[in-house]
Amino acid sequence: MISGIASGFGGTSSSAINESSNTLGKEDFLTLLIAQLSAQDPLDPLSAQDFSAQLAQFSTLEQMTNMNATLNELIDIEVASSNASTITLIGKLVDVEGNGIDYTAGNTVNLNYILGKDADSVTVQIFDATGKLVTNLDGKTNAGNHLIAWDGQDSSGVALASGSYTFKVLALDFSGDDLPVETFTTGIVTDVLFEEDGAFALVNGEKISVGEITRVSLKI
Repeated sequence: MISGIASGFGGTSSSAINESSNTLGKEDFLTLLIAQLSAQDPLDPLSAQDFSAQLAQFSTLEQMTNMNATLNELIDIEVASSNASTITLIGKLVDVEGNGIDYTAGNTVNLNYILGKDADSVTVQIFDATGKLVTNLDGKTNAGNHLIAWDGQDSSGVALASGSYTFKVLALDFSGDDLPVETFTTGIVTDVLFEEDGAFALVNGEKISVGEITRVSLKI
């Protein structure tokens, strides 16, 4: 059928008809069909059965092409809707799972942790980029979600420089055993970026994938 007619009209192929694509589009298919009909032997014309089969192939190809175009339109609509929703994050307070702190001198950083049950003591330790402990903060001990603010000072009250820091929450139960703790950083979304690999929010000066945001609220 179509696959065998290239030699029938000067060696034209689908790649020659549509050089920008390796696939056969409906316009290419129709061009090949017309060329085949024009080049057929009048004494041995294409049978009605073969012609009907090729028309059926063309109809199927056209439907698939239209379906693909519709799907692309739906994807574009979904992306536009998702981007519009992401923009509304600007100015919102968000939680991001993890323990990293991208600190800017002079600012206050909000650290968040969740206790599954009451603890006897909770200590929030903050480390610099070298792993050195710079200060300890006392945390709340009752079960639940807690927010603690770090003003960027070390244990001596000296203001620290901008840079990357981490924090760790040590929680002990009434028997002195460690309790599991989930940690988050909390901050205001100041900007939203749309890149090829997804949408990102700027939180505390750090670019965070929108998928890493675990909670959104209007204010502290």
